[in-house]
Amino acid sequence: MTLTPQNGRIGVVGAYSTKYEARSQKETHEMIREAVEGALKSVEKGISPQEIDLIIVSNYSDSFGGLLHTAPLVASYIGNLNATGFRVENACAAGTTAVYLAHKLLSAGFFKNALIVGFEKMSTVGTSAKSNEILMRTSAPEEYKVGAPFLSLYALIAREYMNRYGAKEEDLALVAVKNHENATRNPLAQFQKKITVEDVLKSPYISPPLKLFDASPLSDGAVALLMSSEPKKYTDTPVYISGIAMKHDYSGVYQRKDMSAIEAARQAAQEAYKMSGYGPEKIDLFEVHDAFTIAEIILYEMLGLAQRGEGYKLIRDGVTAFTGSKPVNPSGGLKAKGHPIGATGVGMVAEVYWQLRGEAGARQVKDAERGLVENHGGTGATSVVIVFER
Repeated sequence: MTLTPQNGRIGVVGAYSTKYEARSQKETHEMIREAVEGALKSVEKGISPQEIDLIIVSNYSDSFGGLLHTAPLVASYIGNLNATGFRVENACAAGTTAVYLAHKLLSAGFFKNALIVGFEKMSTVGTSAKSNEILMRTSAPEEYKVGAPFLSLYALIAREYMNRYGAKEEDLALVAVKNHENATRNPLAQFQKKITVEDVLKSPYISPPLKLFDASPLSDGAVALLMSSEPKKYTDTPVYISGIAMKHDYSGVYQRKDMSAIEAARQAAQEAYKMSGYGPEKIDLFEVHDAFTIAEIILYEMLGLAQRGEGYKLIRDGVTAFTGSKPVNPSGGLKAKGHPIGATGVGMVAEVYWQLRGEAGARQVKDAERGLVENHGGTGATSVVIVFER
């Protein structure tokens, strides 16, 4: 028998996140269990584990955390071995890929309720060099063979953008400063310390023009969400997915027509906006994939917040600040909240869920009714954009 979603709308009805940390004292499976149990307890009207018929787990690699075949592990934690489960990997977009798949499967009526779990324990790898070697596996083979890490590829992107449009290293620094300040209001964030433009500019170059403080950290964390095709059954205030899209670009930066753009994000945003019926002017807050500061500036343009080549002007003018007209990354973003890869996209969705329910505490964006998530993998070969409304 085919199930029919209530009013055709899929909603998020519960969410939980561990704190993001540089080195968690918890084992990987303990972080996963904490997130799963916390998400179940967060559902206002309660949900029986037996009502969950779909489990999707996202993580980047078993090299971080040492676990595979994690869906049955989650099923055993909730005591429901009848749920259908699987794991997804889509580089840094793994978490929102899980949400995207759950939305499609729930909308089609194959399942009623989905438990999404994202995790990564990156501290299990001993050195940054080893971490970079693992991360490079998501690049094009030609880039991987020459040993080009993400930071060098994003440096190429940054240099091309800056040469073409006139952005300065100080503009990149403003992104880092903004997101670190936002993170001080977020108890889940890895970094709780404000920094200055001078701090960023004095930090060592890791690949010019990018410096240490232009990059997101390695992180440990786990996040779980509950999505339902009958959201009002579980809460009076669900957060609905009104638009969702996934798009791709060439995996190699060198293959792209314009390496200073994130074209997949632009296309995904256009499709998600069209599906939702809302343009960027109707969105109250944005959580975007600022793995490197240059990415956030480019995403302002890809998401329609600024004309091409003028994204850096938004950060100069304070438009995307917490108190600005279009707050971006009130959570602190990947830059300061942290970037436990498989958990990142799930955590971005959780943040918008809490914001639209008015549960974000000191970082609450006033009167937020709609939010957007952009989460991309690699240097932008995959992008998922999701529009939410309460």
